[in-house]
Amino acid sequence: MRKLCAVACLISLVALSASSALAGGIDNKTNWSAEYIRTLNRNAATDSADIVMYNPAGVMKMDDGLYTNISVHGVFKTYQNVVDGVNLEQDEPSYVPGIFAVYKKDRWSGIFGLSNVVGGGKVEFKNGDVTTLVLGQRLIPGFNQQLAAGGVPSMFWYSGVTDMSLDAEQTGLGFTLGGAFEINEMFSVALAARYLTSERKANGHVTAAAQNSLPGVNPPFTQTVDYEEEADGWGAVLGLNIAPMEGLNIGLRYESKIELDFDATVNQDTNSLSPLVKVLPALGINSGSSRPRDLPAILAGGVSYQCSDRVRTEANFTYYFNEDADWGGDEDLYDNGYDVGIAIEYAISDSVKGSLGYLYTSTGADAENMTPELPELDANSFGMGLVWSANDRLDFNVGLGHVFYKDADFTTATGTHIEYKKDITFLAFGIQYKWF
Repeated sequence: MRKLCAVACLISLVALSASSALAGGIDNKTNWSAEYIRTLNRNAATDSADIVMYNPAGVMKMDDGLYTNISVHGVFKTYQNVVDGVNLEQDEPSYVPGIFAVYKKDRWSGIFGLSNVVGGGKVEFKNGDVTTLVLGQRLIPGFNQQLAAGGVPSMFWYSGVTDMSLDAEQTGLGFTLGGAFEINEMFSVALAARYLTSERKANGHVTAAAQNSLPGVNPPFTQTVDYEEEADGWGAVLGLNIAPMEGLNIGLRYESKIELDFDATVNQDTNSLSPLVKVLPALGINSGSSRPRDLPAILAGGVSYQCSDRVRTEANFTYYFNEDADWGGDEDLYDNGYDVGIAIEYAISDSVKGSLGYLYTSTGADAENMTPELPELDANSFGMGLVWSANDRLDFNVGLGHVFYKDADFTTATGTHIEYKKDITFLAFGIQYKWF
């Protein structure tokens, strides 16, 4: 039975971050708006209400008025766990909303933003993944020891996993509310509070059987796990916008760490052959138990330059302080991460602009420490899109892009070769209206 306790450590990976990652750190996500999808770089932008999330102090460069902005983008994703040449994959899409608002009057602005700042997706490994496979492989020896103790010949022992599945989901809605102030034409500042509410769910099963069945002695067994966790917390967002000369703009943003303690509710942790075999308690997951998983702090900056009446360029850098978060000790397994990118916008006409963007993401994760349900792979992302200004008040955005992830692999101590692969295409739509 002591061997079975080690299995619980594998289940902890399920709910760490079952999200739709385009850009960001291990847990932080920054794909919030259609404007972002079509450029991948918004830290120094000053042209749309979505910047309440990217460059909150930059709203002071917008015209006076009330703006509302709504975005949604679909993330069409394939995640693969390749175990000794056997491919276990999922292709469940995710959809990410974003709602933003700005009210600007003279030297003051009120700002509001709502989107997924952590998580935001679901995975369905209908044939299981690394977590369920290893779980089954580690459960088998315990039951074989019981058969051996009962005098059952080895030809009737459990020999392998015959069926498995795993679903996992995480959402992390961040509500951002604050204000911005223009000190002078060069400097403006912003301060906002952020409330984060996050929920994680995981359920799955693994079935093992003997190659040679002996009625009443070695029937197949199934381990089933179903639990959910909830947490909420508060953080702060600080912004600084600098416009040192005409056409040049610099945006800076700091998001504080948000402390999160996830409270668990276990719906099921059962084994079809033995009620004593449970895998969650050894991890500290019991109904009413709690474990930490903070959202790391972020430092982000960008530089935008209006090269001509038609051309604007922007370069971005975002840094994720993974090592400073409390992840119950797991933070020691990761380095800090970062994004770096560049974008160009071109005014095709007075009412239509096209854009291209590139982003490189380094997550700070090594292959052996990655979450099987969402391997945190380094990536090269490319985005493109259009914005159409139907009139002085109404804008439409559309963005399309693809993420090219770098495969990662490792070999376990027992000689099993595991390779992680991901593929994501995203499509976004957004609308902004200026009420007055």
